[in-house]
Amino acid sequence: MDKKNKILIVEDSNTQRAILVRWVKNNGYEAIEAEDCASAKKFLLQLEIDVVLLDWNLPDGSGVDLIKEILESSRNGWIPIIMVTANTEPEKIREAIDAGATDFIRKPPEEIELIARVYSSLRIKNLQDKLLENSIKDALTGLYNRRYINERSIQEFSRCKRHENPFSLVIFDLDHFKNVNDTYGHEVGDLVLRSIALIFQKSIRNSDILGRFGGEEFLILMPETKPENASKVLEKVKNLLLDSPILHKDKDLQITFSAGIAGGSLDSILGMDQLFQLADSRLYEAKKSGRNKIVYA
Repeated sequence: MDKKNKILIVEDSNTQRAILVRWVKNNGYEAIEAEDCASAKKFLLQLEIDVVLLDWNLPDGSGVDLIKEILESSRNGWIPIIMVTANTEPEKIREAIDAGATDFIRKPPEEIELIARVYSSLRIKNLQDKLLENSIKDALTGLYNRRYINERSIQEFSRCKRHENPFSLVIFDLDHFKNVNDTYGHEVGDLVLRSIALIFQKSIRNSDILGRFGGEEFLILMPETKPENASKVLEKVKNLLLDSPILHKDKDLQITFSAGIAGGSLDSILGMDQLFQLADSRLYEAKKSGRNKIVYA
């Protein structure tokens, strides 16, 4: 099992947190420290956390209330959460499990028991991740598939709107991709699609969600991002493709894309259907005006 799994430790006591960090590191895992709900949310957006050790009482909220945020931030809708708390009442255990916690351990924990629970949670997560990957990934590019993107877009839209955060939806597709298939064959076309997927994966944040919507059309969900900032990311990729064509044998394939971006403040946006329509209409505008363009307003 990968010894570099990231364990998020959410604990406001410096002493208790230091103990948990030491145990986690001593057993070969990477410890991420958060002292309150706000910092925990930040790490959940920035990093791919594997297990959360969560205190019940935090300075800016309840650990149980944070569980929903943790699950919403997970790329597959689930992440192991172990409540580490001094609460001993059976009804508290039930409350935590009902909220979505995976396990429950009372303070003060013993190192061997805590690490055993972490290891068990990672083993379950590893098995579930393998099952999920087969159902939510595009076989050719390894990106998320259309079904998953549709489900995740509603989740991210709802979360950003509830917290009054900006949100951007990007729809882009490759210009004149049919010519690539017709000229070089579908094998080269597949190479181009995989190469584009990899370039975009390296160019976006961990909190962004990239998927293949079908054919040569792709989609990016960018939580807490304004359209103008999303456009800057795409401009960098556009310039990268211009400077570094995709190499096939002795030929440089100059690939361009067109993109439409919708979002920003979600106050006047009713739902994802409306956002999809806006982004799609801007993609159409980008293509109609000459292609190799990004339209966000």
